[in-house]
Amino acid sequence: MNVVTRSNGQKRSFSTLIRVLSVFDREDLDAIYKLVMDIYQDKIPEGFDKVLWGDLIVMFNPDEQDEFWNSQHEWKVVSWKCLVSYGVHTLMTNEGLVVHMLIEKKYPLKKEIVMQMLKLKLESEEESTMALELIRFIKKVLADLESKEED
Repeated sequence: MNVVTRSNGQKRSFSTLIRVLSVFDREDLDAIYKLVMDIYQDKIPEGFDKVLWGDLIVMFNPDEQDEFWNSQHEWKVVSWKCLVSYGVHTLMTNEGLVVHMLIEKKYPLKKEIVMQMLKLKLESEEESTMALELIRFIKKVLADLESKEED
């Protein structure tokens, strides 16, 4: 369990990134990322800290060489949600894996995963241009992946 104390003295505890997203806004998320990366710049955390650290690395620094992204062939996406107020969209798999992604960032998603996302349709907490732009972006990603296959 991690505890964050805001500058106004308010304390919040969390153990997963989904909990962070339910408590803080996007600006706070960026600050938490910087803080966690500073704390663990020379070592890999353990326990719940490692889960949060790993989720933040996947979200802010996607590396297509990482084994996480190379395991996509095992994913069966069951839900795709847009958290507009955080600028984040999430995938949930049938195995309980939750992948958090920043809306403005491109991730090394495989064609099969992008197709699963579009078949599910995006769930959003509210109607927004951000959600519509995300759908357009994901459709473009799919078109780019398909054109790479043709080359």
